[in-house]
Amino acid sequence: MAETVISSITGKVVDLLCGVAKREISYVCNCSENVEKYKNEADKLSSMKGRVQQHIDLAKSKGEDLLEGVEEWMKKADDYTSNATQFTNGGEDQEKRFNLCTLRRCSKTAIKKTLSLRQHQEDGKSFETCVSLPAQAPGFTDLYQSKNLEDIHTQKLTLKKIIGAIEDDTTQIVGINGLGGVGKTTLASEVAKAIKNQFADIVFIAVSRTVDAKMIQEKVKVPASRIIKGEKVLIILDDVWEELKLQDLGIPCVSEHMNCKILLTSRSIEVCAAMNVQKNISVNPLQEEEAWTLFERVVGKSEWHDKLKEVALKIVKECGGLPLFIQALGKALKDKEIKIWKATLRRLHAPMDGDVIYKKEGILQLKLSYDHLEDDVAKSLFLLCSMFPEDGNIGLKKLTHYGLALGIFNNPDSIHDTKDIVQLVVESLKSSFLLLPADDFSFFEDNRREEEELFKMHDLVRDMALFVTFKGDDKFLVKSGKGLREWQPRSDVIKSYKKISLMENKIYGDEQTTGSETELVKKDTNIVFSFDRIRLYNLPKLESFYSGHSIIKYPSLEDIRVHDCPSMKRWSYGENRTTKIKFYDEERECSINDYIAGIHEKNGNFTYKGVAYAF
Repeated sequence: MAETVISSITGKVVDLLCGVAKREISYVCNCSENVEKYKNEADKLSSMKGRVQQHIDLAKSKGEDLLEGVEEWMKKADDYTSNATQFTNGGEDQEKRFNLCTLRRCSKTAIKKTLSLRQHQEDGKSFETCVSLPAQAPGFTDLYQSKNLEDIHTQKLTLKKIIGAIEDDTTQIVGINGLGGVGKTTLASEVAKAIKNQFADIVFIAVSRTVDAKMIQEKVKVPASRIIKGEKVLIILDDVWEELKLQDLGIPCVSEHMNCKILLTSRSIEVCAAMNVQKNISVNPLQEEEAWTLFERVVGKSEWHDKLKEVALKIVKECGGLPLFIQALGKALKDKEIKIWKATLRRLHAPMDGDVIYKKEGILQLKLSYDHLEDDVAKSLFLLCSMFPEDGNIGLKKLTHYGLALGIFNNPDSIHDTKDIVQLVVESLKSSFLLLPADDFSFFEDNRREEEELFKMHDLVRDMALFVTFKGDDKFLVKSGKGLREWQPRSDVIKSYKKISLMENKIYGDEQTTGSETELVKKDTNIVFSFDRIRLYNLPKLESFYSGHSIIKYPSLEDIRVHDCPSMKRWSYGENRTTKIKFYDEERECSINDYIAGIHEKNGNFTYKGVAYAF
């Protein structure tokens, strides 16, 4: 029994020793073959590495991001091929024919390294078809170039307020509002650039007047997923004209997701309110010094000749502190001769008409706010405000009277109801920045009490309104507040106008200015004259103020004085409508024509409500 066990063990040991011996002998005998296989695998890996490198070069040329592991694989492939070259050309290879130990070691190493090369090729098979991910488009903050706001304190202060509102953990929706061209989009962009490191993602979406819901949904799809996962995301909705239902657009802006912040820009405070904006920040036009600083940067000048600077300062003033206008004019005038600057200034001072080449971009931007008004009464009252003097205050009661005289309202029940309509329209126009609060000076207080409310128009908004009337059928000629002492328009000049404003001028009719004319106004069509007062002196041949037979309206007329006009028997041949003056003949209300005819017959001096009428 014992002998059998010993015999079995001995046999196994002998077999094991024989196997080892055979393997060792094989290393020596097959050394050249094993080394050759190693060389072949190294060549295969080198070829594969070349193909992968071609894919890498192509991906880099497209700006694509390499897959994780590609570069590490290439580095190891370099090491493997370099070691193979060194091994096959090195000392051991040279000595393997003369030393059995060397042959054995060389052969064994070649086998081991061959297996490593094969495994590395297997690991890199996927890289022969794909080494990169498609290039991700640069984000908004990557492309936006920050503006230089140094010394432009109005915008710097507003920017600080907006950032503070967004960083407030209790605030989710922040609104930026202001007049078109005042810089809302620029400030929203500056905010995104300044706080980009506080958010995992920032999305900028231009909404505009025509809302493309599908486009917005597509743009917020990925950010919305990140919000739901708890990442912090800022979504900027620029140029919002009407209320947007955020949840319908796929934006998870609810109290459970305070990690979602919304920043929207709009020309309307009412839109911001409808979208539950928690902090509303208005953007004001630049102060004169700030506007000048920005203009200098746009034209690239800091040193000026006196004459050119004088013209440039006047041009900047015409921009009304709106960066959009300042930049447009600055770019247009950069490197131009002074004669071009002077010509530009003359065009800016000229009456607003169809030629808006120097203000086109800004005027059309502002006109979008007018176009967005859905109510015809609001549009008519807005345009009517442009007939008041530039930079002047407009009174609520006066605007109501003018609207009544011009028939803007449809069957008003009473003057009080009409005034309520005007009040609501004015508030709506103010919320869209088409009207502004009046200058708050104490010497306006009496006027403010009389009118109940005062407001005004930004200069460029007024230009836009006049541009609208010029393009339409209801064309305005506005000379209000121009300091005119006389007005002698040619009939062919005024024949296309439907409304003429001469408010706050001192125009006197006399024989020297009118010669032998028997009438002052020659226009046989409906017309509106915005006079406050009319004075006619020493016109012996004057028979009438207006020779036409159509309707003539005077919505603002408060005072008529006629002196030494013995031939004047009537005011006009057509119908005359005044709002603030009523005429009475022996306590009976009569027309202005009958009233003047009665005065002519009596040839006397009369006083009517403190106003003298002498013929």
